[in-house]
Amino acid sequence: MTPDRRPSPFPTYYGEFADTASMALALLGEDVREGPRPAVDPAQRSMLARGALGDLNVAVGRFGQGIAQSHVTRDMHTFVFPTDATAVRQVSGRSLGHGQIFHFQPNAPTHSASLGDMPWAFGLITVPLGALAAGGPHATGLDPGVPLDADRMFQPPPHALDRLLGLMNDVVRVVRDTPWITARPEPSAALAGTLIEALLACLTEGLALPDRAALRRHRQIVTRFEDLLRERPEEMLSLSAICAALGVAERTLSLACQEFLGQGPMQYARARRLDLVRLRLLAADPAETQVTDVAMHYGFWELGRFAHAYRLRFGERPSQTLRRDGPVHAEIA
Repeated sequence: MTPDRRPSPFPTYYGEFADTASMALALLGEDVREGPRPAVDPAQRSMLARGALGDLNVAVGRFGQGIAQSHVTRDMHTFVFPTDATAVRQVSGRSLGHGQIFHFQPNAPTHSASLGDMPWAFGLITVPLGALAAGGPHATGLDPGVPLDADRMFQPPPHALDRLLGLMNDVVRVVRDTPWITARPEPSAALAGTLIEALLACLTEGLALPDRAALRRHRQIVTRFEDLLRERPEEMLSLSAICAALGVAERTLSLACQEFLGQGPMQYARARRLDLVRLRLLAADPAETQVTDVAMHYGFWELGRFAHAYRLRFGERPSQTLRRDGPVHAEIA
């Protein structure tokens, strides 16, 4: 996943993919049309069924090969869980395996990756903030006064998880065979209500596994790091300057960024500045703007390396971005 994608109701969609990157785009809510499919081992083919059921966005899929994903889920509760007994995923510094459900901290960066090239079969449910509280006061699986506002790992009882997995299989069949059902208010609401009921049973009847103190601290460090980049967007801060501002050791910052961002702090900071350059170029008048001026404004003094990094990140030269016709609306957190 790409960073900072704002969730919206998924159009009902079913697809099979030879390319894991195409499936990753489809998981974000984009309709992807693959060209002629190359011959691929069936075990490596990917599948995705997704759709909106009332306020719920639901997806069931399988990446045939391991793929790393980084994203921020905006103003939603997001739950992910393996649907295959052999699937294991590293999610925000934790190992998510069979019999567990992971809840992402809302509005915070998350990174996940499979071990090696291991396939990843999963179910994904996103719920608007507040919807779970209406469904059950103890939805966190913790003290009722503790909101579900952080990363949480749940271990539901087998019977509750089996019911949820069975319903996710129903979602696949509906999306694949009778997609019109998701557009009909009554059956869509009935399936959504049953899913919420099953999810709440998993959260409230099982165990909320305790956070490791180090992971909580690393999450806090990453949040402060992102705040620093947001407050000083035009500065090319050195690693030592970042660590001094945050009051942490370089090794600690690097470990925290790898766990929650999937890359080192300097790589992430550079990517953020590249994003800012792109936003400026998209909004600029080509007749009055020089790419060099914008690049240097955001601390890119080695213009050859800047142009190479820009093309790798966005698939085009900065001059092509500047010359785009028509207004383009974009944002960055």
